[in-house]
Amino acid sequence: MRRFLAVLAGAVMAATVAVATPAAAQPHCDVPSPPPICDEPIEDPPPPEGSDKSPTGRVESYGYANGLFHMSGWARDVNGGPVTIWVNVDGPFVAAHTALHWHAGQGANVGFDITVPAPSTVGTHQVLVTLVNVPDGTQPAAPYSVLLNYLTYTVEPTAPTNLSLTPVVTNGQDAIVVGFTDLSTAEEGYSITYDWMARRMNDNGHWVLTPESRTVHVGPGAGTGWYSHTVTGLVSNTFYRFYVRTKENGRLSTPTTGGVSTLD
Repeated sequence: MRRFLAVLAGAVMAATVAVATPAAAQPHCDVPSPPPICDEPIEDPPPPEGSDKSPTGRVESYGYANGLFHMSGWARDVNGGPVTIWVNVDGPFVAAHTALHWHAGQGANVGFDITVPAPSTVGTHQVLVTLVNVPDGTQPAAPYSVLLNYLTYTVEPTAPTNLSLTPVVTNGQDAIVVGFTDLSTAEEGYSITYDWMARRMNDNGHWVLTPESRTVHVGPGAGTGWYSHTVTGLVSNTFYRFYVRTKENGRLSTPTTGGVSTLD
């Protein structure tokens, strides 16, 4: 009987221990319904990288003259070729060319030498140079086109020519008639700057020569051709240096210069 009771007590104790120490169980993934995601989400693998590559290149020289924009350089694509080059000027598309000339630096027929018509209006203009991809057929493909360069050029106003300076006396005052040939058809006017050495008395009571300068804005003239303006209120027997500029689209041309002395 004692042995039976001992066996029974051991069984009860084992059951108690088993209830008091639950085994490490999985979370209640079936509660509530629908159940939450118990495990970490599995991320999709990244898409395979295709072998298609974008073209590369370089604009090595460029410039503007007489309504034409010129540039040269090279462009190549490891997938094949020749590479097509798009040119846009101030926004609109103007031309497509291919890079198929021999280029010594690249050692291949990947060079380009392009001339396109370009605006001659005064101001700064933009030129976009784009390379078109040569696909190799794999996916994902490289972008259809890539920007190679964003270039700019600036057209300055045309300076006056044939400057003429004639000293005269007008209404008893010394003056100089400034004449020149206007070559611009869209000028806003002309800037006439003149300087001279003025004789003045300093604080010590001595006569000294000091530089003086003034600017007048005149015009514009109608069309092109000869234009003149009389600068008055000048000092007699004094040398004046003149700088005449065309003003167009907010810019000033390089100066046309000359000098003359007023009458005695």
